[in-house]
Amino acid sequence: MELTQREGESRAQYHKRLIYGKLVDKTLADVDYSELSEYIYGQSYSSDVARRMMYGSKYTLSLQDEERTGEIQDQEILSALDQQLIELRKERQRFFDQRSAFNKVVREQARQEELRDLLMDAVRRGGDLPTLQNVPACVAPSDNDLLISLSDIHYGIEVHNAWNRYSPEICAKMMSGYLERILEIAKTHGSENCVVFNNGDSISGNIHMTVQLANKENAVNQVKGVSELIAEFLAELSRNFNCVRYVSAAGNHSRLNTKENSPIDERLDDLIEWYLQARLQDFQNIHIETEARIDPTMALFDIRGKTYLGVHGDLEKNAAHIAALQKMAGRPIYAILTGHFHHNMTDQVQNTKVLMTGSFLGMDDFCVQKRIVGNAEQMVSVCDRNGVLCHYDIPLAQYAYTT
Repeated sequence: MELTQREGESRAQYHKRLIYGKLVDKTLADVDYSELSEYIYGQSYSSDVARRMMYGSKYTLSLQDEERTGEIQDQEILSALDQQLIELRKERQRFFDQRSAFNKVVREQARQEELRDLLMDAVRRGGDLPTLQNVPACVAPSDNDLLISLSDIHYGIEVHNAWNRYSPEICAKMMSGYLERILEIAKTHGSENCVVFNNGDSISGNIHMTVQLANKENAVNQVKGVSELIAEFLAELSRNFNCVRYVSAAGNHSRLNTKENSPIDERLDDLIEWYLQARLQDFQNIHIETEARIDPTMALFDIRGKTYLGVHGDLEKNAAHIAALQKMAGRPIYAILTGHFHHNMTDQVQNTKVLMTGSFLGMDDFCVQKRIVGNAEQMVSVCDRNGVLCHYDIPLAQYAYTT
């Protein structure tokens, strides 16, 4: 029998152990009340007095135990309620997230449908469209294809400064002259097929203005004009190549609003693809490769077994960004195609070829203010199974004033 206080045992615990040992679990049943009182109360009492005192202490201890048990149960109930409240709030947040995502999809689809309706209205108001000659080519098989740039057309802008003249009419003349030069290059190399890569900024847009309905209609008219110009361009190419592939990535000028207020996947470039698919649906050798886009700002496609990645260039501001594209592609990249900076250039970044293409526009008033000098130009590359065999810089100003 252990009557002395144990090591680490509090006075209250010691007191309770002796009381319960005598009256509850009977481990101290053989110890007389009088003897036990010296340990419990610090002095000896008669057996009868000590017995009554111990029963009183036992009653007090049992009340304390009941109170503590109630507190524990209350805490457990509160804890369970808290957990249920947490789960309820989590479910509520999931509902709000799902509703927000659903509303976002609805808004985006509504805007796209509105823009398509505006485009269709613009087409109807524009009168009858010219008939496109659908005459499939019969070109002898060869070992190379052409990679044709269609970069920074900025259709819709009017420029009249000391260094440049540009308008939709001049753009159409440049496109015609560009087409003639492409066919000359194809004849020189016996090229079998071609890939037209449009890296965006096909329209001038309204990116620095609050977009109201009138601005949307203006932008949609630009989309209509440049889409028809590209459709005629592709139709003519289809008469001279066995297969014509059209691939595109979005530019910054096709945003519907400012950079801060425009979703990355909401660009008017999508309407150009939609227009071309509808306009050229009967051309069996023209393929509008919308599936080449792995993201609204990025396209991935192959030419003769080599993989090319196309972007606009406004998001690729340095060599580190260019190198990051290799990782984002998820597979080895042979060449990266870009534009945005309005001049032709070839480079090598982290063992990846970079082909930067100029613009149809040349120097506008913005370039004059920023002292950015550049000529209207595009690039055509001859590609075989080893990659780019050679490339041609195509100046366009010479075609601007042809009749």
